[in-house]
Amino acid sequence: MRPHFPPDAAPAARLGALRLPEDCLDWPVARLSSGERQRLALARALALDPRVLLLDEPTASLDGDSIEAVEGVLSDRLEAGMSMVLVTHNLTQARRMAGRLLRLEAGRVTEAGL
Repeated sequence: MRPHFPPDAAPAARLGALRLPEDCLDWPVARLSSGERQRLALARALALDPRVLLLDEPTASLDGDSIEAVEGVLSDRLEAGMSMVLVTHNLTQARRMAGRLLRLEAGRVTEAGL
C-alpha cells in the first residue's frame, strides 16, 4: 500500500484518525477488510491534499466507530477550507456533514434544506 501514497506524504496521523494501524501500509491488499480498504482509500485521497474531494457513500458498510472516525476526519478538512461533494443515502449523515443539502429524486435536483 505504501507505494500508493505520495513519497512526501506522512499518512501515519491520518491512519490513526481513521482507526487504522500504521503498519497496514505494509499489508497485502488481500489482508484488508472492505472497511479497511475504504478508509485507506480515503487516507490516500487526502494525502494528495486536494482542494475539492468528491465522495460517493464514503461510510457505506462501515461500523459505527469507523463512521465516526471518517466523519471526524472529513469535518476537520471542511473546517480547514476543503470543499466536498458528498453523495449519501443517509439523510441523517447528510444533515450532520452538509453546509448545503441538495436532493436528487426522479431526475430532479432540489434544495433540501438542513
